[in-house]
Amino acid sequence: MNTRKILQLVGLKPNNSISSLDNEEAMERLIKFIKEWELPIQIKKISKKDWETLFSSYADSIIDYHPENHHQERGAFLRNEQMLKKYGLTDEDIKRLDFC
Repeated sequence: MNTRKILQLVGLKPNNSISSLDNEEAMERLIKFIKEWELPIQIKKISKKDWETLFSSYADSIIDYHPENHHQERGAFLRNEQMLKKYGLTDEDIKRLDFC
């Protein structure tokens, strides 16, 4: 899946930064996480606004959590579980991701 095309499709600039990451790097990490955890999220359907929300949460999670065991990505997804349910995230997925 080409992250640059997805970003352009929803109207986000690939080189805009969130924290120390640009949009493209953040999206690559989140998509890798989705694939590794086999989450049934419909990536191409996520809106610009929802990507911006997810990127913002991811930036917060980078500050709040250490990177081991996908804590940063998991934190971002758990902070946005209701929004991500629109794109296929399930209650079972949320249980798997919850590290609290």
